[in-house]
Amino acid sequence: MSVTQKMSLTIDELTIVYPDQLILEFSPEEIEQVWQELPKYSNDAARWNAFLNHLCLNIMMKYLAEDEPPETQPQISPNLETLNQIWEVVNGSAITIGETRIILIPTEEIDTETFAIPQEWVDLPTWVGDYYLAALVEPEEERMRIWGYTSYQNLKNEANYDEFERIYYLGQEFMTEDLNVMWVAREICPLPKPEVATVGSLSGDEATALVRELGRSPGYYSRLEVEFEKWGALLENQNLLRMLYEERLGSDRQTSTSTNLLQWLDGIFETGWETVESILNVEQLEISSSYRSSENLSSRSVRISRGKKIDLGMRLVEESVGLVVSWLPETEWETEEANIRIQVYSMGEKIYLSPGIKLIVMDEKGEELMDVESRDADNFIQFQLFAERGEKFSIAVALGEAIITEYFCLE
Repeated sequence: MSVTQKMSLTIDELTIVYPDQLILEFSPEEIEQVWQELPKYSNDAARWNAFLNHLCLNIMMKYLAEDEPPETQPQISPNLETLNQIWEVVNGSAITIGETRIILIPTEEIDTETFAIPQEWVDLPTWVGDYYLAALVEPEEERMRIWGYTSYQNLKNEANYDEFERIYYLGQEFMTEDLNVMWVAREICPLPKPEVATVGSLSGDEATALVRELGRSPGYYSRLEVEFEKWGALLENQNLLRMLYEERLGSDRQTSTSTNLLQWLDGIFETGWETVESILNVEQLEISSSYRSSENLSSRSVRISRGKKIDLGMRLVEESVGLVVSWLPETEWETEEANIRIQVYSMGEKIYLSPGIKLIVMDEKGEELMDVESRDADNFIQFQLFAERGEKFSIAVALGEAIITEYFCLE
């Protein structure tokens, strides 16, 4: 049977040819919904990859939800927002059902002789799955076919690894077509959880440089431009993954995610920016007040001030700080300059910042302009900067491998 004949088969004919495979249909409306829900991507290849993955994920989630009881309903892992960022650079998605983690790898390739799995889904501890499903997605035919699955252990034992493409290739002869076998095995004899070696971590400076380098890399294959150890460390950290995604969007990210400080003058504040009193405790507020007094600044001299909680989640330590941004009264629009103060305070019961927290100011292109780092017994760290009307800049708060970046504009 030729490839052309296979493409023109009806659902009933496909069911006869592939009796053990799962074949699912979807509607034009479901296709359009996926296109409408897609966020921005840096290039057409990434956008198409996201479309295929999102469509495949939606159809599989719909199918799984029909057969699972309420207590084990399928869940997108870790969440759709993170997967949207992953699809900028890697093919595949993850679903959890109870304790079972399923990796879904879509393709348009009609040739199903080989299953290609990106290394990230196999060799990263927070990405690895218990089972891997191969999905042939045909948008024009409005159908999807799960042509086989494999377990993690079988994949590691039987697949050939291509170090240049960072892909595991598993032959069809090592795949199981009937998903019912997987469901029964999952209930009767659950597989032991995969044991995957941890990847190294990145320092704040390494992470910033890597995000900047890969963020400016054209095309879809930035995943191949640095050694896997560093690439994996970046992807394992959701903060760094978000930064990479935003960096690759370039000027688009400024429009979609920037905090417009000019709107603060009109009393308009973006979600997440709260009064300083609501994020700092009494002692921290007293420290802030004492600082203003020592600088001969009354509380009235701060024209507008807002704060945001920043979670610097790390593997062994949880660290939250308060990022406080203030308009100072010396702003003179006659000179087209705004006087802005950026501060980072400890939060919760802590009075002092942990040593090594960095506050970094970057220009519109992501070039570092200045930075300051907390030392022992620092209550806060800060910058004061002058920004022109129409200017864009970003502020990064970093501790070890954890980095959170906030984008600002005056428009």
